[in-house]
Amino acid sequence: MAIEDTFNGAKNAFTLFFAYLNTVAQEIGMERALALNTKMWEAMGAARGKMMKEQSDIKEFDARAAHSLTKSVPENIGISMEVLEESPQRVVTKTGKCPLYEACQVVGLDAKTIEARCRTGSVRFMDAAVKQLNPNLNYRLRKHRSGPDDFCEEEIVLS
Repeated sequence: MAIEDTFNGAKNAFTLFFAYLNTVAQEIGMERALALNTKMWEAMGAARGKMMKEQSDIKEFDARAAHSLTKSVPENIGISMEVLEESPQRVVTKTGKCPLYEACQVVGLDAKTIEARCRTGSVRFMDAAVKQLNPNLNYRLRKHRSGPDDFCEEEIVLS
C-alpha cells in the first residue's frame, strides 16, 4: 500500500505542476515554457547528483554504480523499475506505471507533448544527475510509452 500512496501523492503534486506549466505555456508558448522547464530540471538533477556523490562511499562510477544510487529517484515517487540489462557499461530499465505520465494526462496534454515534457524534463534531470557522478555517463530515454498501459525503456550508458 505504501508505494501506491507514494505514487498517488506524486501524481497529485505533478498534476498541479503540469497545470502550472500549461498555464505558463498559454502565456509564453509551449516551446519557451519547456525550455524554462528543462533549465529547472537540469539544475535540480545536477544538485541531486552532487548530493548523492558526496553522500556515497563509491569512488568510481560506472553505469551499474550510478544506477545503484539513482534508482532511488523514481522509487521515491512510486515508480518501480525492472532492470533488463546490467553491466558496468550499460544499465537498461523498464518503467511501468508513472505518476508523471498520469499527471500529464489529467491536465490534458497530448501524447506528443507528454513525450516532449519527459525528454525535456525528467530525462534531463536524470542525465544531469548521472553526469555529476561521472561526466562520461549519459541517461537516455530509449523508448517512450505509447499509452497508459505501455512502458518506457531508459538507460544509463558509460561512454
